[in-house]
Amino acid sequence: AMLYQVRGLMQRFTHHTRAAPLHRACIVATTRRPLLGGHICAPLQSAAVEATTTTLAAMAAPRNVNLLVVSGQDSPELEVLKQLPPTVTIVAVGRNLDDLAHLTPEQWDGITVLLNCGVGKNAGKRDDIRALWPKLRNLEWMHSASAGLEHLLFPELVGGPVTLTNAKGVYSHSLAEYCLTACNWFAKDLPRLRRQQAAAQWEPYDVEELRGKTLGIIGYGDIGQACGRLAKAFRMRVVALRRRVDLSAEEKAAGIVDDIFPPERLHDLMAASDYVVMATPYTPSTHRLVDAAAIAAMRPHGVFINLGRGKCVDEAALVEALQAGRIRGAALDVFETEPLPADSPLWKLDTVLLSPHCADRTKEFQFESLGFFVENMGRFVAGQPLSNVCDKRSGY
Repeated sequence: AMLYQVRGLMQRFTHHTRAAPLHRACIVATTRRPLLGGHICAPLQSAAVEATTTTLAAMAAPRNVNLLVVSGQDSPELEVLKQLPPTVTIVAVGRNLDDLAHLTPEQWDGITVLLNCGVGKNAGKRDDIRALWPKLRNLEWMHSASAGLEHLLFPELVGGPVTLTNAKGVYSHSLAEYCLTACNWFAKDLPRLRRQQAAAQWEPYDVEELRGKTLGIIGYGDIGQACGRLAKAFRMRVVALRRRVDLSAEEKAAGIVDDIFPPERLHDLMAASDYVVMATPYTPSTHRLVDAAAIAAMRPHGVFINLGRGKCVDEAALVEALQAGRIRGAALDVFETEPLPADSPLWKLDTVLLSPHCADRTKEFQFESLGFFVENMGRFVAGQPLSNVCDKRSGY
């Protein structure tokens, strides 16, 4: 009976440690409680308590982690890594094999986590990470400080056991702000204001409200939901496209989305919307998801906004529709080819609001992204589930 009670005690603590860290006081208090009403002989009770305490202490102790950071060494956001748990050791920071040539075989074998971060010249590139891969024999987890994965995935990563996480959700609010700015750009005809100001013309004109207009969201993930929340602040109607059409209890309580369309009803969403925002990641299934037929389904006064990836849209078909005046305009932060070629007709279209893939590039964005990684590392060392685990084969 005593053994069953000890076993039950350990099982309850084992279950508890999977959900939250154990406190030392909790362990001490439990081990001092007499088992079987205090009728266990002292040596046996001592052995049982010692075994239980040892097991629980091992469960509660944060693990030691050796971290490799693939980034330029002068990336300012690396300051955030000073907040990592004390059991984490940064083995090295570098972008490629040349930067990391000083590492010994033993150091390579000790690396269990890889962080890929940096912007521009400081960014870690897919080919460089792939060249490091054979040396990372004991890698368990790789984190990307970006949200998109199409420029990162390679066969050895996709097919292997390494867990991949990303920064999904970190950039959503800034992109949602861009979305509603784009809507107002057209609703208030801001280009006309600028032209009249430059010509010193006082010529009042009617403007539109966003209130009562419909925002159609293609891809109702973190970015799409953030766009929906801001649209509701303008009292817009929100419809969205995603595979799962049923609303969760939380979504119903939030009251953001008015209707959900399945993917096969993309044209219906396009036709029902005054503004359409593309917020999907790029995967084989989203390649040119918005094609000529989808664009043709838009309302004549419709505006197309792309915050996702340029290759999710048939750019040539979009240009043709804009040049012919079949839709009102477009706001584009992403393009099929980046940088956008100088000979692209998009540069010269007055009905296009164009930005160089910087709608989420705030001065804080990389710092916030690494802040999320630090939080996730806290989960990792505590043996808790990681947030933002990616489906490598699906590409997001």
